[in-house]
Amino acid sequence: MSNTTAPPYERVQLFSGGGSRFGYYLGSYAALVAHDLRPDLIIGTCGGSLSAYLVQLAPDPSDLQQLMRSRELYKSICAIRHVAPDEASTRQKLRYISNALKRWYSSRYTSQQPFKRQKQHQRDNYQRLLDELQQLAMFRIDSEGQWLDELSAFGSNPECNTSSINKSPEIAIIASRLRQRSIADFSVNADSLLAADFQLQELLFAPKRLDHSSFNSHLLHQEDLVRHNFNAPTHSFANGRIQQSVQMLTEWDMTSAVRASLADMYYLPPTHIDDLGWCLGGVINLTPIELACQLGSTVFAETKAGYDPYLAAPAIKRVFGFDPNQRLAQVHNYKTSSMPKPHHQAQIHWLPFADNDQQLAGQNVQKRFSLRQMTVELIHSDYDVFIQQMDAQWQYGYQRTMDYIRQQGL
Repeated sequence: MSNTTAPPYERVQLFSGGGSRFGYYLGSYAALVAHDLRPDLIIGTCGGSLSAYLVQLAPDPSDLQQLMRSRELYKSICAIRHVAPDEASTRQKLRYISNALKRWYSSRYTSQQPFKRQKQHQRDNYQRLLDELQQLAMFRIDSEGQWLDELSAFGSNPECNTSSINKSPEIAIIASRLRQRSIADFSVNADSLLAADFQLQELLFAPKRLDHSSFNSHLLHQEDLVRHNFNAPTHSFANGRIQQSVQMLTEWDMTSAVRASLADMYYLPPTHIDDLGWCLGGVINLTPIELACQLGSTVFAETKAGYDPYLAAPAIKRVFGFDPNQRLAQVHNYKTSSMPKPHHQAQIHWLPFADNDQQLAGQNVQKRFSLRQMTVELIHSDYDVFIQQMDAQWQYGYQRTMDYIRQQGL
């Protein structure tokens, strides 16, 4: 009899990011289904969380493609807009530009000045960071409370193919939350005295099955595996800012989780969820390869390009305290043999999507910096062009995944 822990899922697929190019995940999913490799669990982060939600609404690929080309989705995407000129004062616009420059300078020139960086953290506090994330976010969502209502109605459409409902993948979403630290959080040492009065914690909105699975029950009796499986991997890069434990929730609202996962710093403002507080994006663990390998025998993940060193990387480092390109290197070099024993060895399939930015140039929502308004504007296409963009994204994901499946003989 094997002592290896059996995972609760056979196949897991990661929808890790994507932004407004989220459609290529849907094409990739359709290719897996076409080859009888349908994932049993999809883990979505950031833009990938919206893709995961669409799969939940329409698990059959033909319905999914219809949903992706629908006016309901088009309206949902167009509801994400830039801050209008009359919504931001000149002072706030100048503050946005100056803060972006500060983040870039800090990430570039303070990497070898740890004491100076700690002094900056000392000046930070919970309310100041929260205000910064709320006020300096570039984009907003119209009618947030009803944002995804029309999409949700699509899932109950009687014209949808219901034959595959029992084969619908389960969904997990990753986000994060900003929590204020209490006195009990601080130990009496120099590091804690210089630490900020807040921490960020990774959130896992998980299927109910993980509450009762044999996988979880086994972990409860093995302290070393509990620590390993529920540790945030980015904690090791920023142990002063990111809490070590991951908070798992199995009773949750999908639309709230998607909104929280999308709320990456300086893009969308944080969103408030009862009992959790202010929640923000999934970039805290954008490619959760460790979690996927613990939950599935086979994992379909994606190779990713590096983070932009001028805007994205400094923003992540400013809020979460770690260099995302270091984390990305850790992800791409991840080996399942590093898991503690006893544990299964998951097979990882790295789908070649690192060039999606180049291959899908112009096939997504466009951003343009307005020097006159000192804001980043979102340029939404009309509906007919939107359909063309979605088709291009779908085809890219579908064809790349098909090519990989053939090459690997899956």
